[in-house]
Amino acid sequence: MVSEWVEPQWYRRRGVRKVHVVAVLAALLAVAVVLGMFNQFGASDGSVLKTERQLIASVDLRIANPAESFAKGEAEARKDVESDGPLKLFRLDAAKPPSKADTAKAERLKRRHGIVWVDRGKSTPQSSAYAAGYNHVVQAEIERRHGPEFLDRLLRGEEPADAP
Repeated sequence: MVSEWVEPQWYRRRGVRKVHVVAVLAALLAVAVVLGMFNQFGASDGSVLKTERQLIASVDLRIANPAESFAKGEAEARKDVESDGPLKLFRLDAAKPPSKADTAKAERLKRRHGIVWVDRGKSTPQSSAYAAGYNHVVQAEIERRHGPEFLDRLLRGEEPADAP
């Protein structure tokens, strides 16, 4: 629009005025959108003298909370114990695949006593807490059903004798 006053009449381009009007309207619309967003999200309440509201972010700490994972493991184990299925004990970070003797021992343990070892893969703080909570409940149930000596031998990796 300023160019119309500065440039000579013969140098003016046609349609320049329309482009200028559209540019000014787009700029005003952008300013209105930005101010509306500031008002909506509370970055400014319109008064400089008042204290400004701040944007507050919250983080859900239950996502990576080992205590919550431990509680989830306990709850899942209680549900599994009540279902009268096989009792599962979780292992993390199995260094090597089980040998044939270990596989046979695990099969006898499952057949005779209803106890299964489950490899849960790589250890993280959450998976370790979940497995600890789950195993805590299952070990208490094994001790209740078969006795403390049975559980001790089982956890040492020995084949437990038949429970009385």
